[in-house]
Amino acid sequence: MLTPRVRRWGKGLAMLCALLCADTGLAQSEAPAIRALRTAPSEKFTVNAGVRDWGPSTITGQTVLAGGPTGSGGLFAINLLSGKLKWSYRPARINGSVSTPPAVSGDVVIAPFGAANPGAVIGVSLATGKELWRGPDPAVHAAVVTHDGLAYTLSKDGNFYALDAASGREVWRVAFTAKRAACASRPIVRDNTVYLTAGTDGTPGDPKSASDWLFALDARTGQERWRYRANVPDAFAAACLQQPVVTEDTVFASGESRLYAVDRSSGRERWPSAEVRQPVDGRNRLVQVHGLVDAGAVLVGLSSTALMAFDKGSGRIVWTLPGSYAESSPATAVAGRVLYFQGNPGGAPGAIDRGTLHALDLDTRNILWSFSRPTAQSNWPFGHVTPVDDGLWVDSYQALVKLQ
Repeated sequence: MLTPRVRRWGKGLAMLCALLCADTGLAQSEAPAIRALRTAPSEKFTVNAGVRDWGPSTITGQTVLAGGPTGSGGLFAINLLSGKLKWSYRPARINGSVSTPPAVSGDVVIAPFGAANPGAVIGVSLATGKELWRGPDPAVHAAVVTHDGLAYTLSKDGNFYALDAASGREVWRVAFTAKRAACASRPIVRDNTVYLTAGTDGTPGDPKSASDWLFALDARTGQERWRYRANVPDAFAAACLQQPVVTEDTVFASGESRLYAVDRSSGRERWPSAEVRQPVDGRNRLVQVHGLVDAGAVLVGLSSTALMAFDKGSGRIVWTLPGSYAESSPATAVAGRVLYFQGNPGGAPGAIDRGTLHALDLDTRNILWSFSRPTAQSNWPFGHVTPVDDGLWVDSYQALVKLQ
């Protein structure tokens, strides 16, 4: 049960953004511990690089890296302590939009440019922003992850590539299919295994083989260790698992109003997929889960009407924070025992306050603080949240903002 204090809160805008650790190839639960921001923050400084929209950021050393996902986009490096722009990069001859977290390997920053257009995975110098190499054209919404000197990404031609991060040279590739592009691929590396979603072409006589799958590949060779098809009862097509969360022994994911748990070593289900239902317009309906994130003892996700916590041992919902939430811009993160989220907890359906960020104590489920800032376009949401010690990097209208 939620405390009366939580129920009374009625402002905010929400979703989930797990820091994918793209610069190290670590799974979410392997990230170094970050001290949570538990007191009401102020805006320490703001970066305006001439772009309206920002993509998710990556922290490496004393540098914040983020791209612009719309228009000509670009990639930007910002000093973590001063907020000053160190360099910006826009590729020649292709669209420069970047909509996923930049990855880092040594002195090279790697990002997929122009995923919705003819584009390329490009490596640039971390020190100067100078282009070093170009690789394959990334699939729509595909991310790049790095691990042990390699960079991994899914391309529009259906191949999953492992590239030498320093040179862009192909080390190996695995052929999937270019025809099933709707399921975004955001690979995660853990213990020399790459976990990713991808589609396969059909095998004659096996109608279910043409499907989206969750794959586990050997990170050094690309050899398949297992594949898992997220079956949906009474449906021919499999669920697309777009937001996997990797823990010590399990890959959790959501798709088609269900929650899934897959054993990391075998690829078998840990428990039968769990239906997700919430009250919508006076009826208990199936709802989609957005922005799934690891919150320690539970997983947290949201629908349009509730912030939900799921038991890791069964997929059962253990608590909810009813309200009104925007599903289109996942922007929640966890640091310590604090969940950052946007939304309108306690608000009426559809009454979404898109411009307020909240911090929720995961132990007491009390809201610790709420923060908003004036923007030229009213009710503009915070798009992504990246925790740092005692602070946050968030993006807003025409700004990347440091809260502390």
